[in-house]
Amino acid sequence: MSLLVSGARAGEKREASTHQREETTGLRSVEDLPVDRFDEYAESSFPPWPWVRAGATAPGVDVALHAEGESPFCGNKVTGKGLVMKDTSTTAGQGAGATYGFTPPPEGDVYVGFDFLYENGPKGEGLDFTCQLRGVDGVGLLLHMGEGDNLTAAGADGRPVQLAAVRPKSWYHVSAVVKQEGLATVTLTDFARDRNKHVKLPAFKMAMPAAFNSLAFISAGPDERTGAWTLDNVCMAGRVDASRSAWLAFDQAPLETLRQSPHKVLAYYFIYSSGYSEEDPGLSWYTRTVLNPSGNTKPDRAAAGTELLYRPLPRPPMDDQLAKEEIHIRGMEEEVRLASQQGMDGFLVDFWAKPNATNGQAWFTKDSFAILDAAVRVGNGFKIVPAVYSSSNKDGINGEADEGCDAIEFANSPIIKRICEHAATMRLADGRVVLSQWLAERHSVAWWKKVMEQMEKNGHPIAFLPQFNSYGKLEDFATISYGMAHWGPRTLREYDWLARVRRFEGMKCVFPIVEQDVRTRGCELFESSNSETLRHLWRLAIDGPADWAFIDTWSDFTEQAMEPSTGIGFAPYDLNAYYTQWFKTGAQPKIVRDRLYYFYRKQHTDAEQAKGAKWKFRDGGAAGNEIELLAFLTAPGTLTIEAAEQTYRMEAPAGITSFKAPLPKGVAFVPRFTLARDGQTILSQPGHFAVLDKVEFPNLLYCSGVIGNDRR
Repeated sequence: MSLLVSGARAGEKREASTHQREETTGLRSVEDLPVDRFDEYAESSFPPWPWVRAGATAPGVDVALHAEGESPFCGNKVTGKGLVMKDTSTTAGQGAGATYGFTPPPEGDVYVGFDFLYENGPKGEGLDFTCQLRGVDGVGLLLHMGEGDNLTAAGADGRPVQLAAVRPKSWYHVSAVVKQEGLATVTLTDFARDRNKHVKLPAFKMAMPAAFNSLAFISAGPDERTGAWTLDNVCMAGRVDASRSAWLAFDQAPLETLRQSPHKVLAYYFIYSSGYSEEDPGLSWYTRTVLNPSGNTKPDRAAAGTELLYRPLPRPPMDDQLAKEEIHIRGMEEEVRLASQQGMDGFLVDFWAKPNATNGQAWFTKDSFAILDAAVRVGNGFKIVPAVYSSSNKDGINGEADEGCDAIEFANSPIIKRICEHAATMRLADGRVVLSQWLAERHSVAWWKKVMEQMEKNGHPIAFLPQFNSYGKLEDFATISYGMAHWGPRTLREYDWLARVRRFEGMKCVFPIVEQDVRTRGCELFESSNSETLRHLWRLAIDGPADWAFIDTWSDFTEQAMEPSTGIGFAPYDLNAYYTQWFKTGAQPKIVRDRLYYFYRKQHTDAEQAKGAKWKFRDGGAAGNEIELLAFLTAPGTLTIEAAEQTYRMEAPAGITSFKAPLPKGVAFVPRFTLARDGQTILSQPGHFAVLDKVEFPNLLYCSGVIGNDRR
């Protein structure tokens, strides 16, 4: 039972701009590092939490978001904004700016990048500012923009090191990579001269804090100076594939133990890779195109604003001296390690059988072979189930794709031959290659029989595992299939996939696992009820039990992706790790560490919107405007959700408890989540995402996060 307490904590008020990140110990993560272009916030406002205003407010000093501050590196002419510091005061202004606190990233390289310009005052003096990457024991990296028309950095001895000359009223992108030993490399890009040319400046030694935990952009000139500076496209990155074992609520079984289970768990890997490469993540393809309304060229997604709503967490750039092919494979190695650490057995990966494709199909296939090569290199038994598409451009559920598409030619494809001969391709004990395809019913059973017969003649017999998007052809396909998978539901509804497959003796039942489905094409979504759909599907798979499970998907950011990403962090990842172990071992993992997971949207579904279409819920679902606190508890405790000055409490038992509170409409706020026990606060943090009362384009993605750090 939950209890609503009005007027939270005896009249205490928490404004988004006054939240402070608690000093934490132990756990480190990249989950809440800043990745922000400011575009979704209101004009003339200060950006919401986790951004916090620095310095005292004073007449003539304004730090706010303005369309004029949009960086040309991003070039968002639709909703673009940048953080503009305007100073007309001759008695105030020094120390004004913005700060952002975060959980310290894991050991390893740390990247920070941003776009900036500065303007001189009427007497020609510059209004300079600094970027300060700080730790609990002081400033680490300090970059100084504009002083004497220079970009400088503080060395290990605290004295400034001149890096490059810069010009007033010119846009630059600056990025810095800090190595663990304190060696920093800065790269500068001048938009006016060549936005595609990145100049790497001499490396320098910097003072290295024990751990970074905040980023600050602060006016550095004396109060008497006037002028302006602009900041946009802030991006930080750290080691995404660091171990999650300390964050998990349970003790994870060894990977070799999980792999011995006959219950296999794989994730559908789609084309949107992490982008881990030698390129600057602050100028990445994601930033410039699919997350940019001006770059959204697809008519069916124009009303949504951007083509995608979130992206993989950025990574520090690799060594740019490596060959492109090597860089590509190393990026995929990281994704294999991430999936393996979650307890998965492999990926289901798309290929195209056409060997001479020159469009996106060729990229699919190149990407997928890189994953195969990466799996061999990682060498932990991670396997790839190929989902090979034919050259047909026809879809349907009754074999429509057979027309004009020769089954023998498909089976004889050199792409398929190469897949079947690869060491990382999944095989059964009898040597058969496991072959799949989404919407396999687009081809008839007769067509697939020809494929299977020809592949056996070629010395590559297959175990066919179709992934259906309908139910009508199951009886027919049962005669040729090793197992059956289904794309699955995206809402809390009755789902009888197990019963349908169990009718066929000996058939492997592959169960779909989905968190949410939010599609910019058509501005449509399914109501997944926070984390409920994800947990519901796992329990059905476990209770069945199903034979295998497919996580749909790892990286399809057009519909649903559970790779660690902006917007969702590691919450789905950690939950999938828990349920994967339960599914594989048949025993529910014991909760040994208190952990809180939260799920909520950054807006009410009826929030006031300035642009775009009104989104539609599919499957007849109604909007679920709730904030969920999902608690994994070692012992009973009191859960609290604070939302818009209302407090909701629940007494929770040991184990897993889902606690929900209403998501208010028409008010901007930051929810706070707390676990208390025996009168002592155990865990307490605000959510990483501010809820907005007004939006430009709606974003109805369920955002989420993990709370595991204890307060001091």
